[in-house]
Amino acid sequence: MTSSTRNFMERIRLKAMAVVLAVIVAAVGVIAWSTLPAWPVIGVGVAVVAVALNAIGSRLERAVCYSCGQSLDGQPVGERGSICPGCGSINQPFLARRESDSKQA
Repeated sequence: MTSSTRNFMERIRLKAMAVVLAVIVAAVGVIAWSTLPAWPVIGVGVAVVAVALNAIGSRLERAVCYSCGQSLDGQPVGERGSICPGCGSINQPFLARRESDSKQA
């Protein structure tokens, strides 16, 4: 599977998995090759993973197409969701977004 055939959610999952595995390998390497105690290295690793996953997941705060990643801001939300203008896939809206829209009306 080439990079162009992966959808947006697959790319985000792959990046998250790569970050977690890289931090695990780096932590094991630092612990094995140095005289540093394991707990501080593990603590720093957990902090790095938390910050990296937060940065990766921040892309999902706004309405985006889960297939191509295009912004869905301003798109009408129908009974089944909103249709991406770029690729035509149907995306389910966030429940919080629908609730905030109804409170403003």
